[in-house]
Amino acid sequence: VRDAFDEILRFWLDRGAAGFRIDVAHGVVKDRELRDNPPATDEDPELVRNVGQRHVYSMNRPEGHDVFRRWRALVDGYGPSRVLLGETFVLDLAAMASYYGDASDELHLAFNFPFALSPFDAAELSGIVARTEGLIPAADWPVWTASNHDIGRFPTRWCAGDEDAVRCALMLLLTLRGTPVLYYGDEIGMVETAVTGDAVRDPLGKQWPERGRDSGRTPMQWSGEPGAGFTDSGVESWLPPGDQRRANVADQRSDPSSVLTLCRDLIALRRLDPRLVEGAYAERPSPSGTWAWARGDGVAVAVNLSPSACQVDGLGGSIALSTRRDRDGERVTGPLELRPWEGVVVSDR
Repeated sequence: VRDAFDEILRFWLDRGAAGFRIDVAHGVVKDRELRDNPPATDEDPELVRNVGQRHVYSMNRPEGHDVFRRWRALVDGYGPSRVLLGETFVLDLAAMASYYGDASDELHLAFNFPFALSPFDAAELSGIVARTEGLIPAADWPVWTASNHDIGRFPTRWCAGDEDAVRCALMLLLTLRGTPVLYYGDEIGMVETAVTGDAVRDPLGKQWPERGRDSGRTPMQWSGEPGAGFTDSGVESWLPPGDQRRANVADQRSDPSSVLTLCRDLIALRRLDPRLVEGAYAERPSPSGTWAWARGDGVAVAVNLSPSACQVDGLGGSIALSTRRDRDGERVTGPLELRPWEGVVVSDR
């Protein structure tokens, strides 16, 4: 079986594939003796209690690391560099970090689900980032995401549809040290869509409606026209589109103040200023409800994840980018004033 997988990897790598996203990476090996998992307890996280068992023997087996070391050696034999990205749906940060390998010899990137499933809270998120930075090997690279096909969309789960909060979330995802991964629709602040009755497709949702995932899987909203630019008008898609007039690519692409423009400008800033790619992460002091961090020397980020205005000290320079865009280019010569649900990138350039 392992030789067959090697052949599959080589087949695509020989054709220029940039790498692989490994689904359920933590579950590639099961217990050799096929022992039963122990039952969940009241002390376990909600996700574990929902399943009813601890995945002791069906996931996170030590033999899985042998598989990834083998695949890493194979992939690293190709140039230019390729990547292994793992869906490591584990709730313990140390377990997540273990998939990088003791010698940076397993996955290149391991999804950080404790971060994605955290409340949208400055103290919670900054604590997870600090622990992650301390756990993964120094030569390795974090990966940050907040939405996917299983956990839903962060504009709903984190931000309750509030556009200012969505902008703060995009700023932090795109300025932390590591690789940001956006789920389709994140870039326009696309919220979840209620899917009920006969429209439900997800087998999980058919059995347990409160756990259905269809709401985060509806068609991309390309335009404000009927069908959302995903289908022709009058054509029934697999899942119903959401409110395409509220958020769609066509309208936002031509709007310099839109969420999409902010997202694209944040990506452009990363490319323009290598410190936002290579600079070390260092948390800076900031008031409760806010989060500030430096990326190397001379560039810092501050986000206010609270409904109250605040001041952050020690960040001098010019505002390279602000979430509301009305402060771009503003000089910061004293305490940085942040409005509720506002974020800025401050640079000495």
